[in-house]
Amino acid sequence: MILYVINLSKFLKNVVKMKNILAKTKTYLIGPMQYAEGRTWREDISEFLNSIDVTIFDPYKKPFINAPDETEATHNELCHLMEAGKRKAELDFSGFDMVADHMKKVRSFDLSMVDRADFIICYLDPEVPTFGTMEELSWACRCKKPTFIVIEGGKKKAPFWVMGMFPHKYIYDSFEDVEKVISEIDSGDTEISSDRWRLFKPELR
Repeated sequence: MILYVINLSKFLKNVVKMKNILAKTKTYLIGPMQYAEGRTWREDISEFLNSIDVTIFDPYKKPFINAPDETEATHNELCHLMEAGKRKAELDFSGFDMVADHMKKVRSFDLSMVDRADFIICYLDPEVPTFGTMEELSWACRCKKPTFIVIEGGKKKAPFWVMGMFPHKYIYDSFEDVEKVISEIDSGDTEISSDRWRLFKPELR
């Protein structure tokens, strides 16, 4: 029995330290879109993630075959419908109805990406309203997803509520810090010690 335990320990240690452990895993990029430009940081971090063969779920480029658009053009159209609905609210609610119908679909697909992701990368600017971002982050918290949160202005600017949602070691000053940690996990230099990580075997990804 003692020999079995020792051998099992060695086996688990080797599994954790395998190279490119994050290859073919999936990550979802959470962050503001309606009230702030959200493409640049996603494109920048995607270059790094592509280099280690991580599949990226980007809300601007939803991976589903029947997902609704959520581009800048779509947002402009939704704003137009909201303004039209405001002007005609006493007689016609069709503008508001169209926005609600569209965003119900967006919400469903985006939360599904949280469900399917192996880990989450999130960007938060405390000065920018982030309603969808906070629901997605809350859902990731409930699912105990491994989460890397970058705060504009650094960890010292993190909202108090977020400090209560996640261990503060998951909150970072910059994307460079996040890339460094993810690289160390991927290379096996940093052990996956948290029970938040539930990775499939490579052949099943």
